[in-house]
Amino acid sequence: MNKSIVFNLKNSCVLAVYCGVSSLAWAQQSDFGISEIVVTATKMGETSLQDTPIAISAFTAADFDRSGVSDMRDLAAMTPNLVVAQNSAFAQIYIRGIGSNNVFAGADPSSTVHLDGVYLARPAAVFTNFFDVERVEVLRGPQGTLYGRNSVGGTINIISRLPDETTRAKAQITVGNHDLYRGEAYISGGITDTIAASLSVMRSKRDGYFKNIVPNIGDTAEEDTWGVRGQVRITPNENLDLILRGDYVKAEGSMVTNQALLMPYNAVTNSILGDYHKSALDTPGDSDRYMWGISGEINYTVSEALKFKSLTAYRVTRLDGTIDADATNVHGSQTDIFEHQKQFSEELNISGRLNRFGYVLGVYYFEETMDHVSTVFDFMAGIAARPAPYVKTKAWSVYGQANYDLSDTLTLSAGLRYTDEQKDLDQNFDISLLVNGLSIPGFPILYSGAGSYKAWTPKFGLEFRPSDDLMLYGSITRGFKSGGFNFASMVAMQGYDPEYLWSYEVGFKSDFAGRRLRINGSAFYYNYTDLQVQSFLAPGVVDITNAANASVKGVELEFLAHPVAGLELGGSLTYLKAVYKNFTQAPVPTGFFNASGNYLNSAPKWSYTVFGQYTIDLGDRGNIYMRGEYGWKDRQFFTVLNDNIETMQSYGLVNASLGYVAPDDRWQVTLYGRNLANTQYLVSTANFTAVPAGTPGDPRTFGLRVTFQY
Repeated sequence: MNKSIVFNLKNSCVLAVYCGVSSLAWAQQSDFGISEIVVTATKMGETSLQDTPIAISAFTAADFDRSGVSDMRDLAAMTPNLVVAQNSAFAQIYIRGIGSNNVFAGADPSSTVHLDGVYLARPAAVFTNFFDVERVEVLRGPQGTLYGRNSVGGTINIISRLPDETTRAKAQITVGNHDLYRGEAYISGGITDTIAASLSVMRSKRDGYFKNIVPNIGDTAEEDTWGVRGQVRITPNENLDLILRGDYVKAEGSMVTNQALLMPYNAVTNSILGDYHKSALDTPGDSDRYMWGISGEINYTVSEALKFKSLTAYRVTRLDGTIDADATNVHGSQTDIFEHQKQFSEELNISGRLNRFGYVLGVYYFEETMDHVSTVFDFMAGIAARPAPYVKTKAWSVYGQANYDLSDTLTLSAGLRYTDEQKDLDQNFDISLLVNGLSIPGFPILYSGAGSYKAWTPKFGLEFRPSDDLMLYGSITRGFKSGGFNFASMVAMQGYDPEYLWSYEVGFKSDFAGRRLRINGSAFYYNYTDLQVQSFLAPGVVDITNAANASVKGVELEFLAHPVAGLELGGSLTYLKAVYKNFTQAPVPTGFFNASGNYLNSAPKWSYTVFGQYTIDLGDRGNIYMRGEYGWKDRQFFTVLNDNIETMQSYGLVNASLGYVAPDDRWQVTLYGRNLANTQYLVSTANFTAVPAGTPGDPRTFGLRVTFQY
């Protein structure tokens, strides 16, 4: 056995007990059996999680309430091979080592997020609070056939709770350390016999929990967020279902940035060196974001053999932010970010099932415009660099996937998608003098560029069900991410090519002991070519290149058990080896170097999670539950250099909760704590600061949540 495995096993007795553990479905039970979660990942209607031949994790709103989960970042502790990092307000999502730190205009994510089926194109739109959510599905592996746009690593689906004729209401108040106050409420029900509606609101406010030792500047991670979401559902007959949705979120506060210096700089910063929960910033890291969107969904059922769906959506994201770019108490540099994005999408598909044959056929159109301005002030040099690209994207695709039951136990599936994307860039790069605002000679640089990207992304799959409680599956899938432009390039037509990934995966899903024990597993190999790699070379200077190729291989084991009444045990164990196979010209500030054999960003070799929950039934007085969670990640690198500075050594996080549920389920009181050991860790790094610096993960947080539902 690999020595690192033995070491990790010896240092966690719980891992020996829960080997192969899973965090798939933590549903509270009234008996011994494990209940099912229904998912819609295949776009062919609802399917049981255990009958879906995809590596997928699904979580309900009740799971989030019990664990104290509030947004996307908290999912990483619950999901195998998911890492959620960030660059200021921009999310960087990695699934099985596949992700991207290209967060600016001209670039797209490699692992994607969908809200009620609508693709969220910008990383700045992802970090929103979960409220009025029915469930979240995390699909691991390329989804290039059904989900299309840039889902090379996988995708995260956020599904809202649909209104129906039943009247429901919920109010929830949370108070916690760092002066956290959070309120949520929704009401849902029928207005007429054919019209139902829901309305939900949320407000969250918290002081900054990263101490800034520079006086009168303010701490970071301060939050003031509010949001509203409304849905109207019209069902004039049993065949037709119309859903109108609208949402608005506004988030203000001080951004968490690359603020934890990783090397000595001066006496002030040296006094907190190694303490990631403190910073020395002379510039407030302010952030002001708003996001809103509307969508219309039409579902019409002709018969089981023919179902029609249309999903039309329009969304807007705007970000204004200020960052202390040198991350020190010295007034050296500052970056102001402005991004205004608009997107429109339309998806039409038909699906159905006829005897042994099931299918989905669809077309998809996406259009996006984006203004982005990043102004980097170099106060020591007396200049300001200002790349201001305007990017317009148009993409369309056609897709189809079908499965055929060759027998009662064997199913063959195949799918294909064709994608055609066009990106246009108008660049205005200026360098001006701070003293008078005049451009220096040779600036501004103005140019336009265009890129066209096309791809075929097939999928082939096989499912074998030797019994009702066991499914074996295998798949071959291709993923594609479009090319783009370097937002800070001063060279006309300097873009980069698309990246591609072939995935080969086998897996199993199994239930034992009368559905009281669930063990699932998967093994995969990725052949990853032309992957897009971003390197920070200097303040305001970024280079994006295509690495020649990389390989990713891994194993995931998941486990869930209800051994006795009231007791749930579960978790996950994953192995991942994601390395550059051939990257001989990797860019660094001093030139180029051979990065072949180095690890990809945010791809820990080993990771595991374990949890246990015990519920005590008090009869007509309700019940009490106690829950504990632990998640551990191996060392992660954050740059292609794989050096000992911009890295994060292995670490673990402890979460726990204690709750009371009233006998009628109307009232629930939960005391929760996350990162109870106050572990200090980094989620990303940068080297454009005065010396390399990192973005810290959340410190210890705890709170009391009171919920009433009707």
